[in-house]
Amino acid sequence: MAGHTRTRTGCWTCREAGYKCDEQRPSCGRCARLKKECKGYGVKLKWKVATSFAPALRKHRTQRSKPVENTSLETPGFTTSLGPTVSVASPPSRWGTANLQERFALALGPMTHPFALPDLSFMDQRLMQYWIGRLSSLISLAPRDGGASSFQLHLTSMLYTRGALQSTVLSMAATHLGLVTGDTVLRFNAYKHQRDAIQRLQQLIQDPKEADQDPTLATVMMMQVSARLFGDEEEAHAANHLTGAKAMISRRRARTGSNRSSSEQFLTSLFAYHDILSSVSRGSPPLDTHESDFDAVESAPRMRSTAMVLQVVARISEFHERAKAERLFTKQSELQGENYHLGAQIQQTLLNMSFDVAANGLPEDQHINLTAEAYRHAAFIYLYRVWFDMGAPNPTTVKHVQECLACIKLVLVDSPLASSHTWPLFTAGCETFDTDQRQFVRERFLAMYESRKFPSLKRVLRDVEDVWAAKDAEQIMGGMKLDCIQVILRRRGREVDLA
Repeated sequence: MAGHTRTRTGCWTCREAGYKCDEQRPSCGRCARLKKECKGYGVKLKWKVATSFAPALRKHRTQRSKPVENTSLETPGFTTSLGPTVSVASPPSRWGTANLQERFALALGPMTHPFALPDLSFMDQRLMQYWIGRLSSLISLAPRDGGASSFQLHLTSMLYTRGALQSTVLSMAATHLGLVTGDTVLRFNAYKHQRDAIQRLQQLIQDPKEADQDPTLATVMMMQVSARLFGDEEEAHAANHLTGAKAMISRRRARTGSNRSSSEQFLTSLFAYHDILSSVSRGSPPLDTHESDFDAVESAPRMRSTAMVLQVVARISEFHERAKAERLFTKQSELQGENYHLGAQIQQTLLNMSFDVAANGLPEDQHINLTAEAYRHAAFIYLYRVWFDMGAPNPTTVKHVQECLACIKLVLVDSPLASSHTWPLFTAGCETFDTDQRQFVRERFLAMYESRKFPSLKRVLRDVEDVWAAKDAEQIMGGMKLDCIQVILRRRGREVDLA
């Protein structure tokens, strides 16, 4: 009897077992029938730190390249292998392309300012136009002042060359445009460009010189952004591109010190933002220290205030590790001695911060201060959860919940600043028991989704709903120690997408 052959378009459970998959969502028919965990769809990519520097390997191609999902390689400073899913794009089995140009033209309108790259096909020209004109602005957190977004300013010049970064942004553009227009054909393009991006990145990081270039670091960070915004619905383990980015940044830091280009400063800032918020979701310290190279979100001078608060959030995540260790050792909830005083020091740092939310300047300046203040109140909530192992309905936490949500409410949902509100909205929203406040949180997440069409926003809202259900059950028992992040880790087996 002939053995099973590996399928390349099904869920990963069927693919690993070598069975044909019917590709139903969210769980395929075979997994549902056999009561197996359906591991989802898409290309896999996993980073891990290597213990030593390996020499670059060069192989002469004598045959067609192996499929992406079976490839692994070692590079100076870190190793990559293809593991957890990084995007929503799964390879479609059969999709027609008839009249594709006509449908694309209707979706995007006339190409008045084409991105003139003769090597790109008509479709890729339009996808690049969509990235430059729309998506790069949607993913930015910093106000634009009528000019280019941070991503437009620092990445556009890198996109003129065919390579991993170009393929990554084309994949993101196809994914998002497909969500906006409902055109399923674009899923094929997203998958194709994602596959090309991974293959090209693998080639780049085999060469130490190429691995240290800005476009390579930009590729890894854009894969991180894509995984957070467009990742599979309930994927248990997201690809952690932050590990690879840290290895690249550490090598650069050792080589150049503080002498960095504006693009490198932007990419380092982007890494710090994702690393710090990911540390909150993991309940562990950030992967790197950011005191010296993170003074403004997206390296935008007007976003210094939010970065100041995030530096404190990083300290709380480090404190979290120490607090867990003490509680595990003493079997007591209350911290003692040095750890208690560390919590008091962090609290005083937050109390000393002052952001004038009633400033008589430009509305955008007020919104920047409101955002920083929302982050500050969310940091208080996070600190008290770590320091005292408590949350709502404690009056102190309730006060910060009210203040945080009030600040968020005053910022327009279409403002770029609102894209940075996921963490404070989740943190304050999870702690509230007030019916009106819960309704505001629900409506705000839905409004953010309608404005941006990022699947992560709906996923975070579902996480908040899960936490509310758990906290309502806990309150019946008179408790207030339920950690919002731990609820999702236990129920969903994954981190919350806070960045």
